[in-house]
Amino acid sequence: MRRLLLTILAVASAISSFATDLDLPPGRWWDDERLGARIGLSDEQRAEIRELVYEHARRMIDLTAAVRRNELELARVVEPPGFDAAAARRAFGGLQEARRALEDQRFEMLLAVRGVLTAEQWVTIQELRRAQRRDRERPLGPVPPGERPPRGGPLF
Repeated sequence: MRRLLLTILAVASAISSFATDLDLPPGRWWDDERLGARIGLSDEQRAEIRELVYEHARRMIDLTAAVRRNELELARVVEPPGFDAAAARRAFGGLQEARRALEDQRFEMLLAVRGVLTAEQWVTIQELRRAQRRDRERPLGPVPPGERPPRGGPLF
């Protein structure tokens, strides 16, 4: 039973992570001076993004707690040797609903932040994220002839 629970949680978590790759830089990227200069972020945009993220983060704290409570409930329901499959399905449904609510809030935050950025700023961020992924996927070792290593370190 424990293995079944872990498998269910791992699959659901992987699907959730895949669906939420929103291509924004990690962390407090709007406060990074280099990145801000690179994308042309104004002080007003920084302040607006900071406030939007704060408001959404407050809501996500409660939603994250709901996910944890539902994970705990699912574990409690599937652990007994003679567990009730219907109760396990209900608990799993509750967990999925809590995760969906959290993902919805993350997506709403993305939309709100995206609404603050200009089209050009958004394109630049996407280009930087793609370059970052390429750099992460590049095998370690000597740089092939003709290729230069990135200068100045990562932007985010």
